[in-house]
Amino acid sequence: MQTITGYTDRRASLRGIDIHYLGWGDPGAPPMVLLHGLTGHAHIWDHMAPALAGHYHLLAPDQRGHGDSGHAGSYTTADFVDDLAAFVAHTALPPFVLMGLSMGGHNAMAFAAAHPELVTHLIAIDIPPKLDLRGSPGWAEMERLAAAGHTTFASFGEAVEAARAGNPTAPQENLECRTKWNLNTLPDGGLLLKYDPRAPVLWAPEDLWPRLASIEAPTLLVRGGKTLVLPRATGERMSSEIRDCELVEVPESGHSVPTDCPGPLQELVLDWLTRRGA
Repeated sequence: MQTITGYTDRRASLRGIDIHYLGWGDPGAPPMVLLHGLTGHAHIWDHMAPALAGHYHLLAPDQRGHGDSGHAGSYTTADFVDDLAAFVAHTALPPFVLMGLSMGGHNAMAFAAAHPELVTHLIAIDIPPKLDLRGSPGWAEMERLAAAGHTTFASFGEAVEAARAGNPTAPQENLECRTKWNLNTLPDGGLLLKYDPRAPVLWAPEDLWPRLASIEAPTLLVRGGKTLVLPRATGERMSSEIRDCELVEVPESGHSVPTDCPGPLQELVLDWLTRRGA
């Protein structure tokens, strides 16, 4: 299986939650904070991190209820924004580049609107400002999961097969890497997903349309060409409402762009940051 190294594991107690985070690169380099999506973890950035770490000091937390961080009773946008503010204070970061995927992109936009003095550049990946999972095709399964908890996988292959059902576009080795970091091994050898099974149901994303005009940082909005999450028309409206926003597309990617197409995404990001003086 693919193994990507070069990071450090760290922990912090923030707002009553044990937060795990990863670091890459020279601490003296300009900082960049990376936020994963719903049901994800900090290692989704592994495939991009080596290239980005040549220019930036990367910090990627497992957000509350995900990865190796503690679970919580609430998953509102305000919770995530306040967690990130506490993380920034804990790590004593100067103003930084902020990049997030999906739920992480939503949290990143909310944070940039609330704390414009802290974000130099914003990169939001494949997420609209407003969404409601209730009534979606997967909602019934989310409710079942919240009530019953995760099902144990008998083998890694079984876990990867389940992950593939939710991501038909990711390269196999990337999907395996993402799945590996999302599993705990039980005493009997079974495998259990790490994220809080209640998180998808309890996630309460705020309607950010009214707050887009408050984002002052130059913004790169990325959508996957095969995504069902961020329609092109929505992305175009977002790019017109954020005062300084460029909309780009990764044609061969689905929703999870850092897993599906990390190479093209890192090239887009580094090129844009260079052009925008980051």
